[in-house]
Amino acid sequence: MSDSRRWFRPAGQDRAVSNVVGVVLVVAIVVILAAVVGNLVLGFGGSMGTPAPQFTVETHYQADGAGNDAGRPYLNVTHTGGDTVDGTNLFVVDSDGNDVAWADVWTGSQDIEATEYVHIDGHGSDSALNAACEGETYQLIYRPDPETSHIVQEIEIERRATGPAAAYC
Repeated sequence: MSDSRRWFRPAGQDRAVSNVVGVVLVVAIVVILAAVVGNLVLGFGGSMGTPAPQFTVETHYQADGAGNDAGRPYLNVTHTGGDTVDGTNLFVVDSDGNDVAWADVWTGSQDIEATEYVHIDGHGSDSALNAACEGETYQLIYRPDPETSHIVQEIEIERRATGPAAAYC
């Protein structure tokens, strides 16, 4: 056999490989199309729900209760920037699952804008929540409808209440 026959093969010797590759590609395309059509038919395409507004918050824990009636320890959560949020859709949830809407605790308007805050101490308008004491965890949750919720932030009280405020924990 000469060297030229080794490099130049007659037409048709590589056809089996081409057929296998072609079949694999066709099967892959059919599977992808079936997945896309199935997704649309079953309704998963539009089930993402309402996206959460984009905003930032800062927290401040006052362990000694200074400035609070009866000296209870408290947590302030302040909207510091970003989208305006509907206060009836933003909830503070404690570690036991108790919740209050921001609008029910905040004395301002229903729409929460930068610099507005909520005061959490487990008393008064937020009495449904556990007291703001060491080990308590709160979640700020955006719930635009009953089927959709987004955890915006989780806040854990890591410091022990001090002074007379410790009596409330």
